[in-house]
Amino acid sequence: MNKYILSKSFQISGIGIHTGEDSTVKVFPGDPGNGYTFKRVDLPGSENLKASPKNVTNTERRTTLANETTIIHTAEHLLSALYGSKIYDAHIEVTGSEIPILDGSSLPWIQAIKLAGTNQAESLEFGLHLKNKIRVEDISSGAWAEATPALNPSFHVELSHNESAIGFSKASFDWGQDFEKNVSYARTFTLATHLIPLIHRGLLKGANPEAGVVVIDEFLNDLDWKALEKFIGIPLERREDPGFLPLTPFRSKNEPATHKLLDLIGDIALIGVPVMAEIRTFKPGHKINTLLAQKIMEESIKNKKIPKYNPDMNPVMDATKIMSIIPHRPPFLLVDKVIDLSNTEIVGVKAITMNEPFFQGHFPGSPIMPGVLQLEAMAQVGGILALSTVEDPENYLTYFLKMDQVKFKNKVIPGDTLIFHLELIAPIRRGIVQMKGHAYVGSKLVSEGLFTALISKEK
Repeated sequence: MNKYILSKSFQISGIGIHTGEDSTVKVFPGDPGNGYTFKRVDLPGSENLKASPKNVTNTERRTTLANETTIIHTAEHLLSALYGSKIYDAHIEVTGSEIPILDGSSLPWIQAIKLAGTNQAESLEFGLHLKNKIRVEDISSGAWAEATPALNPSFHVELSHNESAIGFSKASFDWGQDFEKNVSYARTFTLATHLIPLIHRGLLKGANPEAGVVVIDEFLNDLDWKALEKFIGIPLERREDPGFLPLTPFRSKNEPATHKLLDLIGDIALIGVPVMAEIRTFKPGHKINTLLAQKIMEESIKNKKIPKYNPDMNPVMDATKIMSIIPHRPPFLLVDKVIDLSNTEIVGVKAITMNEPFFQGHFPGSPIMPGVLQLEAMAQVGGILALSTVEDPENYLTYFLKMDQVKFKNKVIPGDTLIFHLELIAPIRRGIVQMKGHAYVGSKLVSEGLFTALISKEK
């Protein structure tokens, strides 16, 4: 799937709808693989806050994220714009606790993203795949949300409100559609029966007539109507029929459902990558949205394949067979056997002994396998996977073009058995192979990275 990165930073200022605080948001291109991070530049000692379902602390009328030093309110509209623009890495600096409401939609953010420009990222990934259908429910409200495995992401919402005001309405978005045209324009909306209690409680301090749609869903008495007029700040023509206020008409017939769709996409964005699923919600809201996002994250971690090595099993390839496919030879052959191989995945094994030549200098008295050689071993296993796709692998070489998102998690020492798991993250096209690799000792991840290689015929 396509993935983009901002060409340069951009900045927007505005007022938080709930806190009434002025705030400036500056969005920077993010480091590959880091996802969305927030930084409160107005707070000394504020640490980066990762946008993640596990960091959601409040979902009452907004999505609030927090860690020990930082809190960010109403992140969903900005995240929806980034996610809908296929930008999955961004660093966001904020001068207040709440992201500005602007016009109540994601459109101002989309316009700023377009003005800043984007470049296609170097790494292409398939996204997060589900093994099974996931469903969450909120018994108290009757709301539910579910994610069903699919080839491409799609989002579907269904509202159920007072029939004469909004009624039963739906909205959908498929990943190949134009997010700006189909979703970003939809503004937040509030039913008068929900708004009046908040007004009486002194909340929504930053609301203004241009920041959303007010829907009159029931008859308002004089006290409530005057409170609504004072809240909006201008005299209003008294009305008793349900529907949107004339001051803020809908931009489309199903704008409320489309805004709920926008919120859903913004909450699913907390996962940080495209979810290859059909996501459906009934009576959507931040609570049910983030519950689904949390469940998807939990299932993806639970289902993450950690290969197991059983020395009693016959290998798919031994060292002799491996040397008939790749040109590497001792002492630079860094894979002993292949124990699993399919069209898209491979698992290789390397026993690490004290006799490895690199231990003589790395480091005397404290032998540690260099990280670069762990990557070389992974690359060799990946090369076997790549060359297994051609009929005469002995006539080809695999040249690695780059490695991205490389991380070293733990040391590898003599006596360890390294298990390498590599899988294709995009179809092989024109000889270009893209793989994700993980190296384990037992169930412990020791290193990982994204690899891009070129298969080239040499004979």
